[in-house]
Amino acid sequence: MRELGLSGIFVTTAEKNGDIVYISESMTEILGYEPKDVIGKSSRLIFHPDEVEAVTQVHFDSLLQNKVGCVMYTRLLHQRGFYVDCACSFSHVFDLTVGVVTRAINGPNDIRLAATAREVIEVRGGLEGLHARVPTPGPRGSTPRPSSGPTIPRPNPEWARAIDNRIPRTFYLLDRFTETARIMFASNDLIVNASQGKSLYSIIRPSDRPKVRQWIEAAKTWAPVVFDDERSGGHGYLNFSVLKIPDFPPEGIPLPQGTDETERSMPGQEFIPVEGIFIASSDGIACVIGPGHEAEAGALANAAALVAGSSSSAGAGPSQLRGGPSRRPASR
Repeated sequence: MRELGLSGIFVTTAEKNGDIVYISESMTEILGYEPKDVIGKSSRLIFHPDEVEAVTQVHFDSLLQNKVGCVMYTRLLHQRGFYVDCACSFSHVFDLTVGVVTRAINGPNDIRLAATAREVIEVRGGLEGLHARVPTPGPRGSTPRPSSGPTIPRPNPEWARAIDNRIPRTFYLLDRFTETARIMFASNDLIVNASQGKSLYSIIRPSDRPKVRQWIEAAKTWAPVVFDDERSGGHGYLNFSVLKIPDFPPEGIPLPQGTDETERSMPGQEFIPVEGIFIASSDGIACVIGPGHEAEAGALANAAALVAGSSSSAGAGPSQLRGGPSRRPASR
């Protein structure tokens, strides 16, 4: 049962159907699907029919409140026709939903993943049994901030307005098999323009690189590549600054060489404060960066206004992902 310890990354659109735009290779072992089987199709098709309405409601609530670092327990359809209890960690990243799926196994696996989440949602009972809770602070020094509360509003058709309430966030898919944290895919350049194939550290403020590296290396140990019944993942939260102008290293040098002083002397350079969320899968590391608590609080205030109907203008739908991350060769 090697698939019990594996975890895979998924990316869907933020729209109501949650169309799948990417799955990593371990998803094939967890649920049996090849990318060609599901890319471009609604993610709702693989949820248990009794839970689809609840999942849609959770999706809308999470999108409206710009939630990150949540864990949802649900049943997913295996390619061979049976349902699998899964833990889905997810974050909303501008016009996408990014997350990690693993089999839900009783014991330390579930506890560690849920304890570092900002909200834990149970949908395996459908709408009748739908409930959410904010966990207590988890292990390994992570500090999940409570969300606005485990509130599940009534279904709301105003998806365009919810999407219009989004705050700028970027998702980076990082190569866990390199020391440079090579960027395999960047979802947008809303905060900083990071080049695919370059080191994530090229966009990190030099004085913050050691602690970012520490969290990335820790995330790798939380979610190993092969089965380990004591380690199945967890969320890491860290405040740091990114560079408006990336610090790309010279040709042939793997890591950036700049310091805070050299970066300050560069015309147009800025240190942009962000919150980073790290969660590893068997195939790579998902890193989400975005504004900190104040921006999220503003988004929540807007969400309340939208729910109350105080905004009459509908926003545009999310932009389409033009090119998802490529499926990398097996490296195990």
